[in-house]
Amino acid sequence: MEKSAVNEIPFANISEQYTEARLLLREALKATGRVYLSSRFDDHFFTLSNKEQLDLLQDLERWSKLILEFVASGGNHKKTKDIFRYYLSRLNFSAPESFINQIQDGDVVEIFGSDNRRLFANPELFDFSSYAPDVMFSGQWWNLYERDSVISDKLQEIGYETFMGLNKTTLKPNIPTHTVKEIRSQGRYVSEVQIRAVAPITIGTTVVAVAALETFRLLEGALPLHTHS
Repeated sequence: MEKSAVNEIPFANISEQYTEARLLLREALKATGRVYLSSRFDDHFFTLSNKEQLDLLQDLERWSKLILEFVASGGNHKKTKDIFRYYLSRLNFSAPESFINQIQDGDVVEIFGSDNRRLFANPELFDFSSYAPDVMFSGQWWNLYERDSVISDKLQEIGYETFMGLNKTTLKPNIPTHTVKEIRSQGRYVSEVQIRAVAPITIGTTVVAVAALETFRLLEGALPLHTHS
């Protein structure tokens, strides 16, 4: 599942691909008992560069297909450890067992690439967000969320050191429980977040991403709009 070569795609074609990706995303969310938050095209997509659009479309398709495959195979989307293991196996990724063994049902597990964009999150994350899911895959995390600058700097430092190979196994970050505010979403949700563990995601000995294990608690915002009542 390598990134596609970057070619300029006519607006009509990219719009069609975005429509198809959103429909597939809706089906994946439906399979986990959730509904897609936005009923219209999100203007943010058309402000992205062509490469960013292509990367986002690929990431949306990959996430949606993996979720649909997992559920179709009899997997329980509420089993966070199972869905994380399935994601790793389908992409030939590896994560330290010391990280995986800490995962509990209801936790949020996120994976970020070297460009600091979200590559994976289990569906529970969407219960704490008023962003449309495709927006959550499109931006670097500091452009989507506001938190104490000292904590943001520490997270960037951990990510950098992990990609440089300095953090070779599960790390318990020295980061206190803190609030995270959505910057430009409709609902401007605020959550309390505890980052319990961070670990490298590898192919062989090469670090390709960083995983974070988190506990979320919604502080401000409506009832989760991604979930059926």
